[in-house]
Amino acid sequence: MRRVKNRTLYDTETAEQIAKHGSAADLSDFHHLAETLYKTADGEYFIHGQGGAGTKYATQTSNGSTNGQEIRRLTQEQALKWCEDQSIDGDIAVEEFGELITNVEPTD
Repeated sequence: MRRVKNRTLYDTETAEQIAKHGSAADLSDFHHLAETLYKTADGEYFIHGQGGAGTKYATQTSNGSTNGQEIRRLTQEQALKWCEDQSIDGDIAVEEFGELITNVEPTD
């Protein structure tokens, strides 16, 4: 998907995929939802989200609502928060956002 927002091109084909949550496998399910975190070559983060008629990505039509998709820009802090909220693997989060994460060593 390619989308221009605030004069910036966000392209899921050329950006680096960082993490994915959910699955868009069953498009007949009104509640299917998938979100993918990407990073552009300029270091900007964005989410590409898609979902069924019963999700926040639904598109309103004259007959009700249907599947939809959206691209949303995130700050680095928001991208890390998204990873935390979606329980993305800790190794991925540390690799991408290590400077924002406090390392707590276990006590003996």
